[in-house]
Amino acid sequence: MKVNKLAELKTQYSFEAPVLPANVRNYKSKVVQLSEGSIDLNTYLAPYPKNIYLVRVQGESMINDNIFNGDVLVVDKTEIPKDNKVVIASLNGEMAVKRFRIIDGKAYLYSANEKFLPIEILPFWQFEIQGVVKHVIHSV
Repeated sequence: MKVNKLAELKTQYSFEAPVLPANVRNYKSKVVQLSEGSIDLNTYLAPYPKNIYLVRVQGESMINDNIFNGDVLVVDKTEIPKDNKVVIASLNGEMAVKRFRIIDGKAYLYSANEKFLPIEILPFWQFEIQGVVKHVIHSV
């Protein structure tokens, strides 16, 4: 699954929306006061905007992790990747979204789709983890 870098977050924009409990009925009536409060999406998605960039997904290798073609990923470029985290990796010049694994001292990139085999990272390859995926944004 390939990804294309969209943008780095340069400015923190404010977008705050009310939070409704999942069991609200008849939402057509005006909601003036909410007991749940509100969420500032920027604070939630990118608390440190200088560390964050966005990428758009191309392909279907991560569909079993609910990452689909056209999704936008929020990526932290400063987080140190741990075993089994979803990462953006540069492999021989191509960026991809995969699950990073360390097994018996060897590094692998795993897809979340049984159609794709794991990739063992060989010593002579150009390999770098570009960031850890923090959030997936997709339409329903």
